[in-house]
Parts: sequence; C-alpha cells; structure tokens
Amino acid sequence: MKTQKFLHIFILALLGSIFSNSFNLAWAIENKSRVISSYWQSDSTSYSFIAVSHSSLSGLASQIGLVVNAIQTDQTAFGTAVTFTISAGTTQRIFIARTNHSVINSTTIPTASFIIGTTNYKHGHIRIDPVASNPEISINPAITFLESNLELRGFKDVTMLNYWGAIVIESNTTGFAMEFIGDMHDSSAITSMDSSVPVSGVN
Repeated sequence: MKTQKFLHIFILALLGSIFSNSFNLAWAIENKSRVISSYWQSDSTSYSFIAVSHSSLSGLASQIGLVVNAIQTDQTAFGTAVTFTISAGTTQRIFIARTNHSVINSTTIPTASFIIGTTNYKHGHIRIDPVASNPEISINPAITFLESNLELRGFKDVTMLNYWGAIVIESNTTGFAMEFIGDMHDSSAITSMDSSVPVSGVN
C-alpha cells in the first residue's frame, strides 16, 4: 500500500514537472488581442493618465469596446475596471487616481473615465482587454477575407488603437511616459538590426 501511494505521488510530481511550463503558458497574457502597460502608480502626490484614440483606419470597426484594468503588484484590482466603447475619430481619457482627488474627478472632467482607489501608494500594470469575445473575426462575416473593401469588414481589435499615457507627479507637474505593449505603436528591435537604426512601427 505504501509503495502504491509513493508511486502515485512520484507520477504526479513527474507529470507536474513535465507539464508545468505548458500549463503556465496557458495563463500568460499575450499581445495578440490585448494591450498591456508595465507600470502605473497612484498615491497622495501622483496619478496616472491614459489616452486611447481610434484613428479610423480602414479595417477597424467604427466602434470598439474595451475594458481597462489597473492591476496592483499583489494581482488585485485597484478600483473598478473601466469599460467603454470608443468611436472612430475620437479619443477617450482615463485617469487612475486616489479617492477624493480635488481636480482629477468626474465633476471637473465629466468626459473622462476614472479608476479610483486608495490614497496610499499603489502601483502595478495595466491590462486592456477587448469587449468582443473574438476580435479577430470580422463584424461582417458575409465579406470574405480576400475582398478589398476593408471598411465594410471591420474588426473590433483593441490592438489597432493608439494608446499613450504618463505618470504625473503633481507637486511639480512632471512625470514620465508609460509604455504600451501590443498596441498599434508596439515596437521592438530585431536581432539583425543595426544599432544606429531607430526602432518604430508595428511588430
């Protein structure tokens, strides 16, 4: 009986070690349909600002829904996630700020969206998900992929929107930019690229 229990434990441990990498990959956030930013912060002296723009590119749906989450370092949400729909040719502003901020609030900026949390120092990453369950599928499936009329095809793809943001230090109105991974301006250098060549463009 002891040998059989030992054998079961050994087999489970072996399977866990073999499949652990594959199992973890299943839960990874990929930038095929999502956008992330590696850092945001909010406290009594700072807040984060994000702008999302729909550039009306052909191939995009005229309206795209997205969910913006501010995830803290302990993997919990900082305030309630913001869900909104952005229309072609518009920009939506999002502020991540402390409770009862005197200037950054829905009364003084009624057209913006807010993720409001504690006044204590908090930081983490941003995750932007599509509202559409299959953003890679055209909203008009009657039009085939090979047809040239991209405007009628329309994808609800959050990775084709423009994102920019900043961490704002209020005492001297300075700060630093936020980097977004997976958006329209996502960029990276390839290994064969000469170091004198600037990095730009979509991956």
